Amino acid sequence: MQRAQVGVAAMSHVFVLLSVFLLAVSAHGQVQSYAEVSFAVPKGWEYGAEQSTNYATLSTSLDGQVVAMAVFRPLRSGGNPDADFRSAWATVVRTMQAPEPVYEHKSIAGYQGRYGSTNTPDGSHYVHLYVLEAGESMIPVLVITPNRQSFDTLEPVVSLFVDGVRLLPLKAQPLKTSISMADLIGEWRSSGDSSLNYVTPSGAYAGSSTVAHGSSYTIAPDGSYTSQFAGVVNRQIIRGNSAGKVEVASDTLGFRERSGKLSRYHIVSYQTALNGATVLTLLADQYEANAANISYYAEKWVREPKR
Repeated sequence: MQRAQVGVAAMSHVFVLLSVFLLAVSAHGQVQSYAEVSFAVPKGWEYGAEQSTNYATLSTSLDGQVVAMAVFRPLRSGGNPDADFRSAWATVVRTMQAPEPVYEHKSIAGYQGRYGSTNTPDGSHYVHLYVLEAGESMIPVLVITPNRQSFDTLEPVVSLFVDGVRLLPLKAQPLKTSISMADLIGEWRSSGDSSLNYVTPSGAYAGSSTVAHGSSYTIAPDGSYTSQFAGVVNRQIIRGNSAGKVEVASDTLGFRERSGKLSRYHIVSYQTALNGATVLTLLADQYEANAANISYYAEKWVREPKR
């Protein structure tokens, strides 16, 4: 246990957003609770809380600078996520004007809600607030970094953390970045779609294109699998299937077809969703496992809970 100061965003004419002395505990991977909220501490982050404050703090260092997250005690939700965000911002950030626009926070594993961000008036820090809608409550999670670039670097870790926040009677689960064959048994599904509209130089509508796909993998206890794929490119339907064996390593997952073809993925995370489903996030190994690639190219596979 070591004493560490988390002093973030202390500026002239702007109040101190987070400036407290904490007994920082190296508790990465552990589930911690503060008030009615629980969460898993990411690897490399330190956790601390004092009863005299209304939040718990997590901190780490990036390029020699402090980065901090604060998980606040739940606030009463008014039932309107946009209004809740403005109310939460006024409560936890206070003197800084709420950002515009505010965006919808979507999550397969965690609570839905809103998020917004801005720079401090002197440009010394980047302030990002999630407001998670949890029934009649809302949970503010504040992230403060030196700049937007450092936030982008940490966004995959921050997103996993936010997705894992739970309000009683639910309890957060430890973060997993490695898995065994036993963790994979069952049927996994993934899907996605995108559409584009085209216009002429004068702005007139010139057509559109749509791409959508859905895939499933059914994995048996012995590691064998069968998969199915269906996709639509504009109006053309594409279907396919395969079978083979799963190959699990410490941080990668591979699917070797009977023909010998191998598709390998980085294991990003393995999480339990609010409804008890399991969410497995994978990144094809053709991409380096960095923040930008995870944000843009990672795939989320869902296994529904047992009934």
